[in-house]
Amino acid sequence: MAELHIRQMTPADIPFGMEMKTAAGWNQVESDWRAFLSYNPDGCFIAEWDGQPVGTTTTTIHDGKVAWIGMVLVHPGFRRLGIGKALLQHAIAWLQQRGVPCIKLDATPAGKTVYVPLGFRDEYELERVETVAEAGVGGQRSEVRIEAGGHERDAIRALDTEAFGVPRPAVLQRLLGEHPDLCWTISHPTSSPLPLSSSPSTPSGFLLARPGANAWHLGPWVARSNETAETLLRACLTRLAGQRVFADVPVNHPARQLVTRYGFKSQRPLTRMWLGCNDWPGNPALTYAVADPAKG
Repeated sequence: MAELHIRQMTPADIPFGMEMKTAAGWNQVESDWRAFLSYNPDGCFIAEWDGQPVGTTTTTIHDGKVAWIGMVLVHPGFRRLGIGKALLQHAIAWLQQRGVPCIKLDATPAGKTVYVPLGFRDEYELERVETVAEAGVGGQRSEVRIEAGGHERDAIRALDTEAFGVPRPAVLQRLLGEHPDLCWTISHPTSSPLPLSSSPSTPSGFLLARPGANAWHLGPWVARSNETAETLLRACLTRLAGQRVFADVPVNHPARQLVTRYGFKSQRPLTRMWLGCNDWPGNPALTYAVADPAKG
């Protein structure tokens, strides 16, 4: 009989991970896999079927309180054999053994059928939306490249913690460090996005973007007002003019109406879910787009 074995993922497995995400049509690039391994090197896993790699999953732990499960992928030729469920159960057990009280994920409709029987509960609905960015859309044109200094990064981390619920410095450090020209912040709802070195210590919003295999990915996108959020979005779309752009936005939120006005179309639904407790929900009202389904 065939034997399923789950082991720790290593950098040598990244090409296999890329094969799996390409087969699924997902947007991650190699640097995303390297980032997952750097966030939690002991908590990323490979499923093997008779010694052959057939599936992946990753975990990211934020501040010891909230863990994120992502990249649950199974080879198309080995689906419906319980491999995805086994990977998920392995990741959950691994996190619970380390005392993480809250486990979250963003579920596709197919994935949700696996997660609900394991005890995951709905938090809120998301939607993947996409567009081809247009320069100057919506009126005011803003083109700003931002170089992130130390104290400005601290300010962005503080606002992100308020929105997300717990600190996640490693995730933000990676996004700010790898793509400083795709970071915007704003201090007043009516002002243009400012270079981080010129902004005050408490921004009223920020938006980060990064390249993906299929499109540029927008998020996290955090703002204290719709006007701030719109100014940030306009700057980002101007910078990425002519390029395909994805964002994962909350459905029952002004973000959904805002992106519609800027030409974004629906691609697929997602559901943010939690297991254990949900004691650190943050302030979802501040979140116009999440970082991505694999890390929250």
